[in-house]
Amino acid sequence: MKITGSPFFRAFVFALGYGCLFYLLQFFFAETTLLGIHPGTANLRSWDVVYYESIARNGYDGTSHNTGFFILFPLLWKLSGFNIWGICAFNICCFATGFAFLSRALQVTDKIIYMLWLSLPSGYFFFLPYTEALFFLLGAIILYAVRQERPVLCWIALFLVSLVRPTASMLIPAFLAMELFSNPKKDWWKSILRTGYRYIAPILAALSLFVVWQYRQTGIWFAYFKTQATIWGHVFSWPGIPFTNIAGGDDRYHWLSSLAILIDLLALALLIRQLIRWLRNRDLEDKTFILAAGYLAMLLVNLLFMNPKYGNQTSNIMGANRHSLATPFFFVFLYRLCQVQCSRRQLLYVFLLLNAFWILFGAYHTFSAWYTIALINDLLIMTFLCWRSQERYSWLAFPVIAFNFFVQLHLFQQFITPLYVD
Repeated sequence: MKITGSPFFRAFVFALGYGCLFYLLQFFFAETTLLGIHPGTANLRSWDVVYYESIARNGYDGTSHNTGFFILFPLLWKLSGFNIWGICAFNICCFATGFAFLSRALQVTDKIIYMLWLSLPSGYFFFLPYTEALFFLLGAIILYAVRQERPVLCWIALFLVSLVRPTASMLIPAFLAMELFSNPKKDWWKSILRTGYRYIAPILAALSLFVVWQYRQTGIWFAYFKTQATIWGHVFSWPGIPFTNIAGGDDRYHWLSSLAILIDLLALALLIRQLIRWLRNRDLEDKTFILAAGYLAMLLVNLLFMNPKYGNQTSNIMGANRHSLATPFFFVFLYRLCQVQCSRRQLLYVFLLLNAFWILFGAYHTFSAWYTIALINDLLIMTFLCWRSQERYSWLAFPVIAFNFFVQLHLFQQFITPLYVD
């Protein structure tokens, strides 16, 4: 088969086209005044982009906060010599390649699923000078390697992805769960051993390299962890409710972070279900789903126990939507949710449980909180479930995708305003 006609290539072109169209529409809507700001070199250089660029240009500086970021993305930026627009184009290509790997791993060719993935509100991070696109590419290669049983490819991708973000606390437990739950209970010790040399070894090797790299440049051991703890408050603490966001975030995107926490909690529940089935020697889900659920579940633990508390001493869940939803692991999880069908009674139970869950986020303190957290999420989730549960409601896919897409455009505008957007 010619590469230009392969499903991999078609998925790559589809995602690449979406990324290019995303920027074209930003310019078009800005010209027509439907959106307020044109993307440019100045406003794309916002928030964490400043830190990545400083590492790319000057390396780590022990007196600044840029030690709170991992090395691979700024290193590639330095080696490429790209300007802001060049690195944005590079990230679009990385994301499109990862999208193709993930589509190939899951054997997905449905364009509606493609659009559901691509239009996710948090997806605009893939098109910025952030690490999301590179993380997505390497994470998708890991999922592909697991599905295709390519251990060497998985080892390389794990080593590289562990230089992009702090992945050890999520991926090590996720891989352990994957190996345990996909093999007979009596072989548990073999699963643990296999997890060690196949998955834990490359993660720890990369982490060790990163720690030494920062020490050589700054003279500070474990500089990343010290910066995260002292500057951004990422230290262990017990969760405090209601969960909040940074100043101004409650009105703009707290609903999306609440949705991310819900997804992560559902992943944890399904992982516990897999544990029970494993203990009872019953059939289990495939490896990629267990890995995805494990990653999201451990991310929930990190968000609840390692995120900062500010003045009111409640848990701040900033970063939840970015780190949960803009990942290949959520794409796998969402694809699995697309196969769920609910009866009318089950839909009613889901609706009632959802509205109880939003209490954790202060959704009923004010009318504004209710419609910006509970109402938006209720409409989005129930519309999605109706679409997947009843053939006659298949048309509901289009309002879900349209809503997601315009929120994605809007959040990008907030980023370049610049308003902090998780």
